[in-house]
Order: sequence, then structure tokens, then C-alpha cells
Amino acid sequence: MSQLHKKIAIFATVSGRNPRLKIGFYCKRNIMKQNQFLYYRRSVMKVLEEYYAVRKKNNVKDKGLSASIERKAVPFVNGYFTLAIVGKMSAGKSTFINAFLGNKNILPTGHFQTTCVLTKIEYSEKESIEVIYGDGHKETINGNISGKLGKLVAIEDQYSSLPVNDINKLIIKGWNKSKICDPKIVKGLEATSRREINRQLLEQYIDSHPKSKITKEVTIKYPLQEECEGWRIVDTPGVEAVGGIDMETMEFLTAQNEYGCNNVDAIIFLHKGTDNIEDKSVNDFVKDVFKSLSEDAKKRIFFVVTNAADDTFQNIEEEYMRKAKALFVEPYGIKEERLIPIDSLMEILNRYAVAEGKDTVSLMKSKNAPDSSWDEKVWTICRSLLRDIRDTLEDANKNINNENLLAMVRDWSNFDKLREILNEFVKSEKINACNDLVQTIREDIKQCIDHRKNDIALLQKGIQEMQGQEDALKDAQLDMNNTLNTIRRKFSKETVAEEFNFIEQRINSHILVSDATFKDIQRETINLYDSADAKKNSLFTEMGEEFHKFVQVETSKAFFKRPDFESIEKQATNAATETRTETRTRTIPGICCDDHEEYTVNVTDVDNSKKLKEFKTMSVRHIRQEYNKFKEDMQEEVDFYINKVNESLCSAIETQKKHLKELQDTYKVSSHEQLQEMIKVANNEIVVFEQFIKSLKNTDYE
Repeated sequence: MSQLHKKIAIFATVSGRNPRLKIGFYCKRNIMKQNQFLYYRRSVMKVLEEYYAVRKKNNVKDKGLSASIERKAVPFVNGYFTLAIVGKMSAGKSTFINAFLGNKNILPTGHFQTTCVLTKIEYSEKESIEVIYGDGHKETINGNISGKLGKLVAIEDQYSSLPVNDINKLIIKGWNKSKICDPKIVKGLEATSRREINRQLLEQYIDSHPKSKITKEVTIKYPLQEECEGWRIVDTPGVEAVGGIDMETMEFLTAQNEYGCNNVDAIIFLHKGTDNIEDKSVNDFVKDVFKSLSEDAKKRIFFVVTNAADDTFQNIEEEYMRKAKALFVEPYGIKEERLIPIDSLMEILNRYAVAEGKDTVSLMKSKNAPDSSWDEKVWTICRSLLRDIRDTLEDANKNINNENLLAMVRDWSNFDKLREILNEFVKSEKINACNDLVQTIREDIKQCIDHRKNDIALLQKGIQEMQGQEDALKDAQLDMNNTLNTIRRKFSKETVAEEFNFIEQRINSHILVSDATFKDIQRETINLYDSADAKKNSLFTEMGEEFHKFVQVETSKAFFKRPDFESIEKQATNAATETRTETRTRTIPGICCDDHEEYTVNVTDVDNSKKLKEFKTMSVRHIRQEYNKFKEDMQEEVDFYINKVNESLCSAIETQKKHLKELQDTYKVSSHEQLQEMIKVANNEIVVFEQFIKSLKNTDYE
């Protein structure tokens, strides 16, 4: 039994159980309507359970299309709908994630510096933190996780002046202290981070931070609300206005997972609503981030404005959103409905009041935080916002009661709207995959019906008909050879290679152009890789359609390795760095007057023009080398499937011959009554199959 099959069996025993619906009327009202991914997951698991059951009941021994069905079901049963959060350090990412997940204490909030670690949050019945360190070893922290994450990702105060994240990457790569502290490398780090580095402090940091102590990746397991079950939230490293998102984050946002699906289903770009929307640094940051993303990733972006309950924002909301639309939405092709203002603190307050059964009127009057789970500063802001709501209700001649206060808290948070739009997006993204799965199940069951009908016809018509089929199998052998020859021509090495000629064309027209900047090269390279992946997937989809009668074509594992731009940039910096001797004068203190002396120092200069040229050359060299390997690996897969088609055709013919021989032997020794009973059983099985196919009509997704 496969792991997927085991999951289905477990699901059958627990479906309908809903242990977390004790959190209040608000969640009860919204959960089932809003979690589209969970709806699809449960639907898929239910259909699979029934599919396996009907095959077992009718004693179907051949695998049919079951391998393809399991593969198509895996992203729902074992996968997640992954939502990545991108934004500056000050954009309120942690507070937003806590609000979205319905618990204000999952991620630590505050303004302390953190390392660039991708933090994933997934549903689990028990709390835990899974940590992967720089040397590859893993650690699991079980139990109450409150306050533990901050210790894993925080940068100690004494090292706050260092570009810790850049240094960590070098340590993880295996660089020793002498190599990192090389003047050229230090100069490169200073240029990249725009910080002056204290050599002594750098050495101290390296000595105290071996890669076995550097956190590389964090996964938080948590008993989330049902509305978030099946979702994976990824907190991407916060960045300053300069520099945009790092390459590792960018690759994570644009890559595909092991199921051939997007690694990230949707991206929420957070922008603080109290920041000047027209500020140049803000605009430059947004532009830099969007330039870094592939064209495909841009289609999955939601632009969310935070702090929407703040007076500063509310007084100019209409104008602010109009400018945001003009500056950030329209230029990048983001759908207008995906520009949404929200307030995370209002959502946290709403969740808290409902879950704990708190009266918001009493909360508003309370000077102190309601309990120890609240940060006093955060509570002061929430209380102030409650008073603003009270004033708004009074101006509208509305009663100041819990119902009205809570309704406006929910309205100001606007998370209901955000979830509605996100779930519509989930529906549009997953509906085709669900329908494709159901259609494949239909095809498999129809094949079972055809096999049963053929057996009935043979049992009714006797030996002569069986001998006729035996002759037909000989003709099928000839057809098989013709089919194989056609397939080999259509997917030959030359034909496949021709499909990817655009790669060299794109290199010359987009990357090697004279005015291409560092960001242009990175962006165009990612778009090139996305196009190559799309072409590869299209090729394998075509193969799947061509081969589906013979073999199930899986998602290609051929990997077009992307350049390590950070490493390339450092190599380019070294190549473009020149050291020269400079004579300087310094004062020598004297008794009656100061004297002077000359001395020499070594000064390093980086030729930025040469650096860009080297960066471009190295990047293209990598692309071409990896493309050749990618092409070879892909062709191996193509040849593999062609051979599998050959095996499948031969096996199918041999299986039919064997089955035909079994029917002939059975026919010869069976009485008329026995043959009629076999026909009756086969007819009954057909009825069961047809009833199951009929039931699938209720599973069609719209």
C-alpha cells in the first residue's frame, strides 16, 4: 500500500471530525466557506477513497491509470497551498502573519534584527519548531514554542553593525576565517552591504559562529485554525530599502516543487500604509523587488497595504489607494482587486475578543492589557483604535455596544475581504487540476468496463471469437512497431533540441546587450529559466498525451541549475579589483613643533564597468554549461519513456494473450450454467463501475 493510499484510509476514519470549531461564532461562520484548498483536499481524498474501494470490490488486478491518478492527487493530499509574504523589515510582516493565522504569538514581533531565514508555518496537531543548520544537521524543538523562534533568528546586538547574512552565507559555503577576512572579500562585503566592517569584530563573529550554529531554515508546526489548514505560510527575510530581495528568496519564489507545481502559489507584497506612498526609497524598493521576480511570479502577486486603521492612512485612504494603483498595480499588471488595505492589529483584536468571549466595550475602557499574552505597547495601540471606532460610531449615531464595536473592528481589519479574494484565487488555480484528476479516474474506470464487456462478448461467442482476437493481437504487434517508429521520430534528439533554440537567442538579445545592468541580467536569466521550464513541461505534457495509452509520463526531473549570482558577483568583484600603492603624509608629534613623514598604503579599487562585464560573462558561461547538461538529462528522460512505451506495448499484448488463453481454458471446462454465472458477475461489476462514474458527476468542479 502506497503512503498516499494509507493517508486515504486514515482519512476515511476521521472525515467529518472537526475538533477546532470551539473558537467562537466568527470562525464557525466563515471556516468552511473560505478554505477553498481544504475543500479541494477533502473532495480529492473522498473521491480517491471511493475509487480504491470500487477497484477492490470488483477485484481489479491491473494497475490501469492508478499511477497517474496518485501522482495527480499528491499535491492535494501531501501538498499545501503556499502563501509567501514579502516586504521591508518595517512593513509588519510578523504581525500580519500572526493576524492571518489567528494567533498573535506565533511569530515574534518587534524591531530587532534577524538573520535571512525562510520561515515556514504549517498545520500540526502539536507545536514544534524544526530547524536546519548550516552544516545540514536538524533539530526539533517540541512543546510550547513561544519565545524560542526569536533566539534562533535574532542577530546579537554586538554584531548589528556587520552584514551578518552575507557573512553567514560564506561560512555555510565552507569559507574559513582567513578567506573571508581577505581584504578583497571584505571590500566586496562592504560594497554590497554599504557598511564599513570592523575587522576585529568580523573575526570575533566568525570564531563564535561555525556553520553548525547558523540557522539556515525554520519550519514551525502549529495547531492552526481550520481556515488555515492545508495552507503553508512562508515568512521571507525582511529587507531594507536598498538591495531588494536576495537571490535565495527570489529562487524560492520562482521555483517549482517536486510535484511540478509552483513552489509558491501566491505572493503577498506588504506595504505600510503610514509610509509616504510617493517616497523615492519606497518606490525604488518596490521596483527593485518586482524587477527581481519572474513574469510568472508577478501574475501571483497581491499588493496589501497594512496599518489601514491608522488615522494617518484613513484620512487619505482614497487618494492613497489611487496612487498605489497608479504606481504599483497598473505598471506591473497586478489585478486591481488584489490591491487591498488591511489592519493586522484590528484582526488580532477581533480574533482575541471572539475566541476569549471578551466584551469590546470593557476592553476599550481598560487601561491595562487584558492578560499577560499581550505586549503593553501593542495593547495601547489597540485600545486607542477602539476609541477611534467609538468616536466613529458616535458620529454615526450608533449605539456603543459590543456588537457594533466588534463589527467595525472586523470591518477595519478587512481580513474577510482578503481571505475571500485569496480563496477565489485558490479556486481558479486548483479547479483545473481537480477536474483533470476526476477525468483520469473516469478514464480508468471506463477501461475496466471495456475489459468486462469484452470478456462477456468472448464468453458468449465462444472459441471461434477468441481465436479471432488472437489473430488481431498479431496485427497489433505490427501496429505497435509502426507506433514506436512514429514516436521516435517525433521526439528525436534533434527535434527536442530544436524546441530550445530560443535559449541562445535570448542570451544574445537580453543578457549580452551592452546596457544590461546586474538586475537586468538576474531578471532576464530567471525569465529565461522560467521559459525553459515551461517549454520542458509543455514537451512532457505532449508526451503524456501521446503516450497515455501506454505509459504514464511523470513530471520531468531534469533540472536547469540556476546561477549562484551571489558567488558570481563576488568572483566578478575580485576580478575587477585592483590594488595600488598610495603615498600619504602623517604628523609626528614633536616637543616644540610637529614633524611630518610620508608612508605608503595599499588601496583597493573596484572597476564597476569591468565587474559588470565579468559578471555578464560568468553568468552566460554558467547558463550555457548548465543548459547542455539540462538538455542531456531531458533527452535521457525522453528516451526512457520511449523505451517504457515499447515495454508497455509488449507487456499489454502479452497480458492480452495470457488473459485470452485463460478465458479459452475456462470456456473449455465450464458448463453452460457456469459460463452464465461468469457473465452475470461481469455484468454486475459493470453496473458498480457505471454507478461510480455517475457519482463522479457530482464531483465536477465549476
